Amino acid sequence: MADAVISSITGKVVDLLCGAAKKEISYMCNCSKNVEKYKKEADKLSLMKGRVQQQIDLAKSNGENLLSGVEEWMEEADAEISNATVFTNGGEDQEKCFHLCTLRRCSKMAIEKTFSLQQHQEAGKSFETCVSLPVRSTKFTDLYQRKNLDNINTQKSILEEIIRAIEDETIQIVGINGLGGVGKTTLASEVAKELKNQFDDIVFITVSQTVDAKMIQEKVGVAASRIMNGAKVLIILDDVWEELKLQELGIPCGSEYMNCKILLTSRSRDVCAAMNAQENISVNPLREEEAWTLFERVVGKSEWNDTLKEVAFKIVKECGGLPLFIQAVGKALKDKEIKIWEAALRRLQAPMDGDVSYKKEGILQLKLSYDYLEDEVAKSLFLLCSMFPEDGYIGLKTLTHYGLSLGVFNNPDSIHDTKDIVQLAVESLKSSFLLLPVDVKFHLQDMAFFGDYRREEEEEFFKMHDLVRDMALFITFKGDDKFLVNSGKGLREWQPRSDVIKSYKKISLMENKICKLPDYELDLPYLDTFLIQRNELSIVPDEFFRGMKELKVLDMSGNNISSLPQSLMQLTMLHLLDLSGNRSLCEISILRGLSCLEILKLRRTGIINIPEEIGQLTNLRLLDVYYCPDLSYVTPGVLSKLTRLEELYVQLMSGDCNFLTELSELTLLKILHLRVRELRYIPKIETLIEFDIGRLERPMGLYKRCLEVSGYNKCSWTMPIRKLIQLSEKLTLRGIKDLDNILPDLYQEGFDELREIQLRYCGNVRSLVKTCDLDGIQTSNEGGGPMKTKGKFFSHLEVIDLSFLKRLELLWDNPHQYISFCNLMSIRIRHCRSLLKLFPISVAQGLVNLKDLYIEDCESLVNVIWDGDEQTTGSEIELVKKDTNIVFSFDGIQLYNLPKLESFYSGHSIIKYPSLEYIRVEDCPSMKRWSYGENHTTKIKFYHEERECSINDYIAGIHEKWKLHDDAGMSKAVAYGFYSMFIV
Repeated sequence: MADAVISSITGKVVDLLCGAAKKEISYMCNCSKNVEKYKKEADKLSLMKGRVQQQIDLAKSNGENLLSGVEEWMEEADAEISNATVFTNGGEDQEKCFHLCTLRRCSKMAIEKTFSLQQHQEAGKSFETCVSLPVRSTKFTDLYQRKNLDNINTQKSILEEIIRAIEDETIQIVGINGLGGVGKTTLASEVAKELKNQFDDIVFITVSQTVDAKMIQEKVGVAASRIMNGAKVLIILDDVWEELKLQELGIPCGSEYMNCKILLTSRSRDVCAAMNAQENISVNPLREEEAWTLFERVVGKSEWNDTLKEVAFKIVKECGGLPLFIQAVGKALKDKEIKIWEAALRRLQAPMDGDVSYKKEGILQLKLSYDYLEDEVAKSLFLLCSMFPEDGYIGLKTLTHYGLSLGVFNNPDSIHDTKDIVQLAVESLKSSFLLLPVDVKFHLQDMAFFGDYRREEEEEFFKMHDLVRDMALFITFKGDDKFLVNSGKGLREWQPRSDVIKSYKKISLMENKICKLPDYELDLPYLDTFLIQRNELSIVPDEFFRGMKELKVLDMSGNNISSLPQSLMQLTMLHLLDLSGNRSLCEISILRGLSCLEILKLRRTGIINIPEEIGQLTNLRLLDVYYCPDLSYVTPGVLSKLTRLEELYVQLMSGDCNFLTELSELTLLKILHLRVRELRYIPKIETLIEFDIGRLERPMGLYKRCLEVSGYNKCSWTMPIRKLIQLSEKLTLRGIKDLDNILPDLYQEGFDELREIQLRYCGNVRSLVKTCDLDGIQTSNEGGGPMKTKGKFFSHLEVIDLSFLKRLELLWDNPHQYISFCNLMSIRIRHCRSLLKLFPISVAQGLVNLKDLYIEDCESLVNVIWDGDEQTTGSEIELVKKDTNIVFSFDGIQLYNLPKLESFYSGHSIIKYPSLEYIRVEDCPSMKRWSYGENHTTKIKFYHEERECSINDYIAGIHEKWKLHDDAGMSKAVAYGFYSMFIV
C-alpha cells in the first residue's frame, strides 16, 4: 500500500516537472513566432489609434467634447506601440538566438505584451465610432435676445394673451395676425423664449410667400417623431400667406396630438381662420407714447434738447406705430447730427412723388400684402381708398358708388348687388390689414366731422393706416392710372399748372379749405375722377370743367355752392354727381344734358322742386333728394320716366303726394326711403328689398325694412300699406285710434318678418295680445284657409316699445299655441297710466331670451310679473307651485317712477337670475320687496347695514328708511331720493 502511494506521488511530481519543462522548452522553441505575433498586434493597435485619432480630429472640428477616457486611451496606446517598437527592434532580440536564457525571457515577454495589446484594443473598440458627446444643436431660442417690452403695453398684453392661449390645454392652434412690420415675428420669438422650458422641443420655421414643403418637412421631421412618441413640442410657422395643410407637411395635429402646439403668424386674419386657429389674435400698431419709448431705446437717447426732440416726435409719428419701421429709421439716425434728422423728417413727410428713400423699406414691406391680393376688384377699391385724407373715414356706400361709376365691377345686376361685392372686398382688405375697421359712435363731434348728409347715408365706415395709405399712393404715382391726392392738407386755393397735372386720371382735393378754383379751362383729357367735397366753395367758375370731358365721378358735396357752372353741361360721360350738403343750391335744371348720369345725390340741398328736366336723365339708377327741407313739389311725370331707377330717397313734408302713384312704373326699384305726410298714394311695389317709409325722421338702425303708419284709422289702410306691414322688420304705429290690440286686431296682416314693434299714442290699445279672442279666430280659420303667418306669431320679434298708451292694462295674459316670443330681447314701456301688470309667470317663463326690461311713469303698475291667481283675463292660468325653480335671462332691469309698484314678482317661486348685471329702481315708494320667494342674483350682491343680504331684505331696509322720513314730514321728493340710492 505504501509503495502504491509513493508510486502515485512520484508520478505526479514527474508529470509536473515534465509539464514545466515542456512550457519552458516551448518559450524557447516559439520565441520568433511569439515575437512576430506581438509585432502584428502592435501594428493593429497602431492602425486602431489612427482611426480613433481621425474621430478625435473630427469631433474637435465640430466643437464637441471628448468622452472621458479617450485621451488616456490614446496615451496608453502610444506607450504600448512605443514599447513594442523598442522590444521588436532593440538590442535584446539580437542576442536571443545565442543565449537560451534571453530566448526564453524574450518569448515569455512577447506573450504577455501581446495579451496587453489585445486588451487595449478591446478597450478602444468603442472609440473607433464615437469619441465625443454630440453638442446640442443651437436653437434660435439660444441666440434670440429678449426685447424690452416695459412700457410697451400693446405688445406686452398681446404676448400675455398668446401665452395664455398656448398654455390652454383645449387649444392647439393659435394665430397671430396683423399688418406687415407690426411685430408678429418678434412676438412669436418672445413666446418661444418665454416657454422654452415648458416644451421638449421648439421648431421655428419661416414659411414666406413661396411655400417650400420639402424644407418644412425636413425641419419638422425629428420633432414630428418626438410628438408621436408623446413629447411636448411647439411648432412656430412664421409669415404664412396661404392656408397650409399641416398633415401634408408632416405636422401631427388634431385631438390625438394635443401635445403638439402650433403658432401661426400671418398678415391675413382669414388665413389663420382657414387653418382652424382656435384663437386668432390681432396685433395693433403701437400707441404714440409706446412708439416714442421704442424709438428712444433704438437711438440710445433719453435726454433731448427741445429742438431735436420736436423733430424726433414728428419722425416717430411718421412711422405709424410699426416697430419694424421705427427700428429701421432709428438705427439710420442713431448718433447723427440734427441736420440729418431734419432732412430725414422732410423725406418722411414728402409726398409719394418726392424722395421716399426713408419710407421705402416700410412701403415695400407693406406692398407685399397688396401684391398678394388675387382679387382685382379689391386692388382697385384699395387704391381708391387712398384718395381720402390721412386717418379719414371711408364710407361703404361712397366707395360702392365710386367703383360702380368707374366701371370697376363686371356689370353687376344692381347697385345693391354691387354693394355686396364691395362688402366682400372690404372684408378681404380688412383681413389683410390693408383697411382698418371703424367703430363710429355718432356724437356731436362726429356729426361735425362727417357732415349730416354722410352720417345718415352710410352704413359702415373704415379707414387706412397712414403707412398703408402711403404705400397705395406710391403705387398710384408709379402706375399708369396716376392719382394726385392733396386731401386734408389745409389748402385754401388750388391753382395748378396744366402741363404738370395733364397726365393724371384721378384728383382728390377733399377736406381742405379751398374757396377758389381756377377761372380758366384746365386741360385734363384723361381725368375720370375729381373729388372736391367738404371744402368752402361758394362758386365754381363757368369754364372750370370744360377740359374734363372724360370725367365720370364728380363729388362736390359739403360745400356752399349756390349755382352750377355752365361747363358742367360738357360732362356728357359723367356717371356720378354728388352735390349733397350744398344748402344754398336751389336750381338744378342745368343737369338735363348729363345723359350718362346714373347716380345723382342732392341730399340736404336747398332745392324746392324736382323739375321737368330731371326726367331727361333716363339712365339714372339712384336719385337722392332726402332731407331737403324746402322740397315741396315733384313735377308730374318725372319719376315715371326714370324707369332704370333702383334706389330712391325722397322727403317731401309739404305739398302734393300724388307723385307716389308713379312708383308703380319703376319696375327695377329695390330701395325706397320715403318721408311724406300721407301714405295713401303708395302703390303696390313688388320689387322692394329695403324700405324706410313714414313721416318722422329717424335712423333705420339694424333693420332694412321699416314702416311708420301715423294718424290713419286701421279701417282706412290700403292694400299696399297692409302689404308693407307684412314685410316690415320694424313697425311703428302712431295715433291709430281704432286699434285695440295687435293680435287678433292685426291678424290679417301676418307678422312673418317683424322684429321690432313700437306703439305710440294709440289710445284704445288695452293689451298687446288678447289670447281669448285669438282662439276664436284660429278655430274659424281651421276650416276656412291657411294661417296668415308661416309659423307662430311674433316668433322673430326682438323688441317691444310701448309709450303713451293710456288704456293699456297688460301685455298678454296667457301662453298660446300660435304665439311665440322666444326671440324677444327687450321690452320698453313708458307713460302707460292704466298698466296694472305686464304678464303672468307662465308667460314670463317662455321669454327665454329677454335681456332688458325698462318701465317708466306707469302710475298704476302694481306688479311686473304676477302668479296668475287673480284678475286674469282670458282662459284660466295654471298656478305655479311655491317650490318651483324659475330661471330668468335678464341682463338689466330698470324701474322708474312707479308709485304703486309693490313687488317685481307677486308669487312665491324661487327665481334665479344667472346673467343679471344691474338693477335700477328709482321713485318706487310702495315697493316693499322684490318677490315673496327666494331670489338668486349670481352677479349682484346686496348689503344692508354693512352686511350682505338678499334683495328682499335690501328693499325692505330702503322702504323702512322711506317710512321713517315720511313720518317725520320729509317731502315726497326727498323720500323718493332714498330709492334713487338703489343703483347696483
